[in-house]
Amino acid sequence: MPSREPLITVEALSVTYPNGVKALDEVSVEIPTGARVALVGSSGSGKSTLVKALLGLLPIGSEVTGRVEVTGIDMVHGDPERIRAARGLVVGYIAQDPYAACDPLRSIRHHIEAAWRMHRLRPPEQAAPSQLGSVGIEDAQRRAQERPHAFSGGMLQRASIAAGTVHHPRLVLADEPTSALDAELADGVLGLIDERSTGLLLITHDLSLIGEHCDRTLVMHQGRIVEDGATLELLTHPQASATRRLVEACPRLNTAPGDPRPAGRPVIRAQGLTHGYGTPLFQDLDLTVRAGQVLGIQGPSGCGKSTLLRLLAGLEKPQAGRVEFLPDTGAVHRRPAGFVMPVFQNPVGSLSPRWPIWRCLAEPLRARGERRSRAEWVELAQEKLSEIGLGAVDPRRRSRELSVGQAQRVAIARAMVARPAVIVADEPSASLDVLSAQVSCSMLTAAADEGAAVVVVSHDTARLQTMVDRLLVFRDGVVRQQR
Repeated sequence: MPSREPLITVEALSVTYPNGVKALDEVSVEIPTGARVALVGSSGSGKSTLVKALLGLLPIGSEVTGRVEVTGIDMVHGDPERIRAARGLVVGYIAQDPYAACDPLRSIRHHIEAAWRMHRLRPPEQAAPSQLGSVGIEDAQRRAQERPHAFSGGMLQRASIAAGTVHHPRLVLADEPTSALDAELADGVLGLIDERSTGLLLITHDLSLIGEHCDRTLVMHQGRIVEDGATLELLTHPQASATRRLVEACPRLNTAPGDPRPAGRPVIRAQGLTHGYGTPLFQDLDLTVRAGQVLGIQGPSGCGKSTLLRLLAGLEKPQAGRVEFLPDTGAVHRRPAGFVMPVFQNPVGSLSPRWPIWRCLAEPLRARGERRSRAEWVELAQEKLSEIGLGAVDPRRRSRELSVGQAQRVAIARAMVARPAVIVADEPSASLDVLSAQVSCSMLTAAADEGAAVVVVSHDTARLQTMVDRLLVFRDGVVRQQR
């Protein structure tokens, strides 16, 4: 049970970034020790900014008014050394984007042991393998020596969770910690976080998880907390219009699927695919991707789903077997330009941080030789942003200024703008709130309705049920078609 001692105290907090964007507007909330609280809201509503304030990591040059305290430590205006010492020991943090949180040149062991070194402590000899094993990563001794790129998104997120909770902090700030995990593993990971901390602030868009793991839920909209209440009451009887929209947009399991779309001509044919890293992830896999249909791929983290997407996109070559691309001109073994467009699992990393948004969206067309004036490119980008619910975003802004959810929608729009024959999307809704996920997945299904083949990897079973015409399930190295 939560005690009366405040763990988090936020009073009249307002934050305006150096670019003039007001991210938080008079936010006030108090959370007692031992509480499990969920923070939900649409993409760009201010959730991640509130987390940065609680960590004392607001960007230099931000205009900040109000008070933020964690266990009595002033995290905004307090002593920088005391704030630094609190991170990891008092306040644990699990980042939304595990790839961006890791140095790609360092091993997983290095990242986990950094939790001790940053406090001038000596890590235990078997710290990294022990922590990896505790979050369900097999062969932990070997995997600890590998670098982040060798881990799937879900596995790297589990490693990040292990690193963020090694000191059993009083508070864990978990920013979308389960977005890349299947439902069973997500539930287990949140249980592990519960065991390792006395307080949890869970930033998530997965409303199905918060009922079991959080007693209280805060709803943010446009930089304000618009609803604060008991989780089950809030989910069943939402009061604020923003809350009602989130609840209504949440897909339900066991929704009856619609009639499958008619299968078009084959556009990709894979024969005898065998691939893996040390141990094969799949062997002798045959698969045909057809125009005008959505093919879903599901399975536990690290089973090879993303690897299969890279093979289908021509980004990797299989160790055995072959992938044929089938444009109208006949079968070819090299991917024709613009024939397949990928949507990567890490949306922020897939957009150049130095480019304006309009240039990111125009990239596929410019690569194909299309020429327009800058004003015409900006106009096209504005149209595409409006289609994905980002009409208020200036396409001349840098892509690094986007939230993760906004970046994912831009990545989907970039894939679609070139009208490819095939779109391969790796967890396209994992970084999105339910409203944004609904818009983005509707765009992918619309592409299939217009004749494109769409291949989607997702852990979101309910979302897949509403989208796919065929479903492949990976389990223990075997791939089965369930629909």
